[in-house]
Amino acid sequence: MHSKELAPEVRHFEFEVPEVSDFHFTPGQFVSIVDRVETKEITRAYSIASPRGGNRFALCLNRVPNGHVSPYLFGLHPGDEIEIREPLGYFTLRHPGHRSVFVATGTGIAPFRSMLLDHLPTTHPQVNLLFGVRHEQGLLYRAEFERLAEQYPTFRFLPTVTRPTENWQGRRGRVQAHLDEALDMKSYEDVSTVEVYVCGLKEMVDDVRRELKARGFDRKQIIYEKYD
Repeated sequence: MHSKELAPEVRHFEFEVPEVSDFHFTPGQFVSIVDRVETKEITRAYSIASPRGGNRFALCLNRVPNGHVSPYLFGLHPGDEIEIREPLGYFTLRHPGHRSVFVATGTGIAPFRSMLLDHLPTTHPQVNLLFGVRHEQGLLYRAEFERLAEQYPTFRFLPTVTRPTENWQGRRGRVQAHLDEALDMKSYEDVSTVEVYVCGLKEMVDDVRRELKARGFDRKQIIYEKYD
């Protein structure tokens, strides 16, 4: 295990599964981390933040004040071992080659990093990633997403900040304010050809779902995961 700080109180963790040569999961799935306090077993689910390949996987999470598992993970040292459950979850690309819009806030970016790093080199999907945070330093993996946008013409990175500094020249406000740009419906005649994946806190996810339904999206086109 090793980790690095991405933003204040947010870390990127990388783990190795030594007993296997290939750690099987589908991008977008999560693993549950097990911690034990006296006789009580506590588990928390965290989305995998890395692409498939080999026996390693990454997580991206913030330290939750008075939480159970995140302080335990933040206290780990290189070489420490953890207990996990097998990967699970259905927040995965339904049609990897189809046009998609990803909407994330905060550490809800984790499953999208896994999907993008896995699928962009292979299926070359048409993807717009709308990523909202409070402060610029909260744009997790920003440089990486900017490089991917330069490398793959089918990928657009659309960051937005709700509490920007004076130096911030990009989008401002919540992700809901930039949905139309991310959807880019003027370029497509049929709304049914687009799938939207939403991940973040409950309030944002519910708001975006309402906005999408008002724009004519069927519920089957809206795939979401709430982090609350």
